[in-house]
Amino acid sequence: MNKRAGLLVLSVFLAGCATMATQPPVGSVEAGLAFPLPGTKWMLKEVDHTGATKTITWTVLEEGFYEGKPVYRESDGMNTYIYDKATRNHITTLRQGKERYVYSPHNGTFSWPLRVGKLWVASFRFDHRELGRIWDPIEATWKVEAYEDVTVPAGTFQAFRLRSTPGKNNEGYLTIWYAPQIKLIVKRVFERTSWSIRGYGKSVTELIEYSAR
Repeated sequence: MNKRAGLLVLSVFLAGCATMATQPPVGSVEAGLAFPLPGTKWMLKEVDHTGATKTITWTVLEEGFYEGKPVYRESDGMNTYIYDKATRNHITTLRQGKERYVYSPHNGTFSWPLRVGKLWVASFRFDHRELGRIWDPIEATWKVEAYEDVTVPAGTFQAFRLRSTPGKNNEGYLTIWYAPQIKLIVKRVFERTSWSIRGYGKSVTELIEYSAR
């Protein structure tokens, strides 16, 4: 091989390496902790296994404090949902300022950053203030199964698919699709096991409208 031919082969090889280097390896896509801005609104539709349907409109409120800790807040018009600002996980639900449900330290749905293949165990105390009952602990194993396109009535989004497997004091499987682009869960599928004291149940919740601040 002459010198000119050798340089041509080398340049083609290096060009190929450069092209390969631009392709992110599997599992390298990540999403960091984020929350929609105050004033953001969206509507969800929930359909259960009996065919019953309901729609809920959500609004992000101004950030606040709960037990001295900074939190994110959102409302469905009747309840205020409080999320730990350090993790974006649910810590309590309020109605007219009174606690309905309390998760301690939080419900552990998210572990940041999200990336395909990530695995973690959520373990928390659940205090149902209205029933006067406590479950401690409730456990679930979460896994980020995929980063994929998901289509809902509001459109198609690139989303991380997270799935939880029930552990102690837990009676259901939960799958959610979190879209980093709009910082929201755009789809949720909950399936209650047949051995639950409430019997089998399933609900599918999807984003049908979205209005960013």
